[in-house]
Amino acid sequence: MKKDNDFPIKDPDFTNLVKKAKRNSIIRIALISFSISVLVILLTYFLGNYMMNETINKQTNDDASWHSIEGANIKQQGTSFNHSLFSATSKTEFVKNLDGIPVPWISEEKVYLLFGKSTLITSEGPSKLQEVNDKRTPSYFNGERAIEFVPPGVKAPLFDDRNILEHIDDNKVVEMAFSFNRGYKIKDVQKMFNKNLSWYWVDTFDQSDINTYNELNKSKETSLTVSGEEAIGFQSSNQVNSEAKIFINTLNSLKDTGSHKHAANNIIQNITHNQTKDLSPENLKIIGVVVTGTPSEIKKYNNLSFIRTASLGVTIDKY
Repeated sequence: MKKDNDFPIKDPDFTNLVKKAKRNSIIRIALISFSISVLVILLTYFLGNYMMNETINKQTNDDASWHSIEGANIKQQGTSFNHSLFSATSKTEFVKNLDGIPVPWISEEKVYLLFGKSTLITSEGPSKLQEVNDKRTPSYFNGERAIEFVPPGVKAPLFDDRNILEHIDDNKVVEMAFSFNRGYKIKDVQKMFNKNLSWYWVDTFDQSDINTYNELNKSKETSLTVSGEEAIGFQSSNQVNSEAKIFINTLNSLKDTGSHKHAANNIIQNITHNQTKDLSPENLKIIGVVVTGTPSEIKKYNNLSFIRTASLGVTIDKY
């Protein structure tokens, strides 16, 4: 006789109910797992995107400060961004200013990844083609000459492009970079070049830097100079010390954080002679300038004895 408490193992309805419950449980677990996975992915993406945007904002501001002191007569024009799902690309445009006429110059592109650092992807820049028996071949970018400097104390073949001015019409505006024989005070340089002065080149070298240049220049095949894109300095203005103070404030803002802090600290150490002098406009040594104007205006500086080298840069129509 079958007892009341016997388990109805072979009951078809009960078996189907158990199978249905298992199936529903599996579906529920799968849906929960899927929902959690989607939530984790979305949270990870939004967190990564947030961190990427924070990196972009911080890096962009950091780069803008650095670009304000690096590059002879080069100004940052603006930065545009192109965002994709997992990355972003920035393109920063630069111009040279020749008597109020902007001339497009080298652009800079960077790629930013989720949770990653920025990577510079720009490959363009000034280049030169060395010809046989050429003592000096200037660099060019987009068909325009790129300026260069020689620091005081560096032994290198000196060059003077001022003779080229004789062959340029006065309906042109030219850019010329002068390297000095030593450092001079801002006010003295400003008085000398006055309205044609566009940019000051600041002495940021120590003796070890000069020794490195001289060692590399011992080879007859090498003539190492400072390109205009790498030179450190500041723009000229009617207020003699205002731009110098901005230059100093920029260095102080860069020295503690960011990708340029090592370079900023090295510059400060060299200017202040390892903190033995104050970082002030009075202690900045100007070792070169960029001047702009018509050929006849620039010819006024042909006989200045303290100019070691003269490098012709961009030449454009005046009108």
